[in-house]
Amino acid sequence: MKKILLIEDNPNVLLNTTRMLQSEGYMVIGASNGRDGLEMAQQHIPSLIISDIMMPEIDGYGVISALRNNPATTTIPFIFLSAKSDKTDFRHGMELGSDDYLTKPFTRDELLGAIDAQFKKQEIINSYYKQELDNLRGNISKSLPHQLLFPAIEVMGLADILVKNYHAMEAHEVPELGKRIRKAGRDMHEMVKKFLLYAELESTENDTEWLKQIRNSKTTFVDIEISVCAKKIAENYSRVSDLHVDIKDASIQISDSYLSTIAKEIIDNGFKFSAEGSSVNVSGSFDDKEFCLSVTDRGQGIEPEQLANFGAYIKFEKKLYIQQGTGLGLAIAKRLAELHGGRLEIDSIPYEQTIVRVFLPLVKVLYNDV
Repeated sequence: MKKILLIEDNPNVLLNTTRMLQSEGYMVIGASNGRDGLEMAQQHIPSLIISDIMMPEIDGYGVISALRNNPATTTIPFIFLSAKSDKTDFRHGMELGSDDYLTKPFTRDELLGAIDAQFKKQEIINSYYKQELDNLRGNISKSLPHQLLFPAIEVMGLADILVKNYHAMEAHEVPELGKRIRKAGRDMHEMVKKFLLYAELESTENDTEWLKQIRNSKTTFVDIEISVCAKKIAENYSRVSDLHVDIKDASIQISDSYLSTIAKEIIDNGFKFSAEGSSVNVSGSFDDKEFCLSVTDRGQGIEPEQLANFGAYIKFEKKLYIQQGTGLGLAIAKRLAELHGGRLEIDSIPYEQTIVRVFLPLVKVLYNDV
């Protein structure tokens, strides 16, 4: 049974509307002022809220503002009922997040039609996100075991050699096997972390409080952050001489950790899919609005149709490079950029050059009058 919270300071309207909704099979919770309505909304988490505007304690605008700032109630459909029919009142309600607006007096059919429309819209939204979540789960369940297979086989194979042949091995051979086992283990660990991070980013996409928090973060020493990250990746590939870095310092609206994640994924992608001896150029510049981090490599590149289908779990040239990655790194960088109000762009000429650019907003500088 759907639960409706009705906030109305007129006792007759509250009673008559409650009875009407109950006769339609709804569970109705009544509140006679905005303060009580706000408390009941947070306590009962109704399926829909209907509220008057002009009320004692807290008016309808105050109620919806508080609810939209609370993650637990921010998505609850909200309908205003009011004798105020001015266009500016209607617009103000919509700007605060109201889903519909009915003027008094209203008919039974008008109210029930508005309620039915909101529930149908909510069902469509819930169905969409359920499908997206199911797709995400399916992709993880299909891709994760497959991508873990190769390092797992290597770990088991090397460990088997160590167990069966340790007595016949030279002393210097044991540490070498240990290093290879450790590397395969780290590869598995990195893959699992990527899958979990992407799943987390997808699941928190509609968390307005979380989005507000991450968009208020900032990185100030961008040149140092990216340069250190790039050097470390080049060292991992034993290709320090192939790395060329030119980063302009700026203050970006993203946390150090998320900037590092983006930089790591797109720089690692440049080294992973290019040959030793070819250059990987990492540059950073900015205009008056945004910072651009660009990574250019001269590797295998990406075909146009692959770019069109770019997304999580799509791996470029999977037949030729089956053990080199999941294709998830660029998807993570793209998702993080979008969540911070930025974007990721790819330009590629197969087997000639690939440029990955990430655009992120600069921190807004406020000037105070002296």
